[in-house]
Amino acid sequence: METASDTVRLFIACEVPDDVKANIGTLITNLKARSGTDVRWIKAEGVHVTLKFLGETTVKKLPAIKLAIQEAVVGHSPFELEFSNIGIFGGREGLRIMWVGIAGDVLRLEALVRATNAALSVVGFEPERRPFRPHLTLGRVKDEIATRRRAEIEVAVGKMAVPPTAWRTAQVSLMRSRLTTQGAFYDVLATFPLRVAQAATS
Repeated sequence: METASDTVRLFIACEVPDDVKANIGTLITNLKARSGTDVRWIKAEGVHVTLKFLGETTVKKLPAIKLAIQEAVVGHSPFELEFSNIGIFGGREGLRIMWVGIAGDVLRLEALVRATNAALSVVGFEPERRPFRPHLTLGRVKDEIATRRRAEIEVAVGKMAVPPTAWRTAQVSLMRSRLTTQGAFYDVLATFPLRVAQAATS
């Protein structure tokens, strides 16, 4: 029988540079002024672009997962991304999650997501059915917040300006998520550089 120590909570992501994290921190500070303690804000130092969430996975599967990611990144070269606008995901009660959208070489990012899904499906992970919407999560509205208050926060968020921010994505990371009472903490288990193999010269 497997115990908790035999499993890890995994996801695959593209990390972002420190200056992007700093701008996320500034955005969250500005949003806090408008919505305060009604939202659980993410830690800016842990922000990343999630390509695929794997969930609780047996440690024994790690070698196969690493091989699959290595295969997924083949033929993908580094690309440029940037912030777009503040957006939201809603539920029946209204505003649920706040995020900043990602623009730039989104088609390259989407191709990388498709390759990741295809490679991981071979080792037993179901491809994601929902459409990929590139974003960086900022915060989640607390469950107990009333629908009217959610609407007020949504209006305030919609007026927020986003600082011009661009960065280069040059690798994919296999990440472990550790859930604690202080929030989620992330560890990088392996990195996979994006690079197109050089054509052989005659």
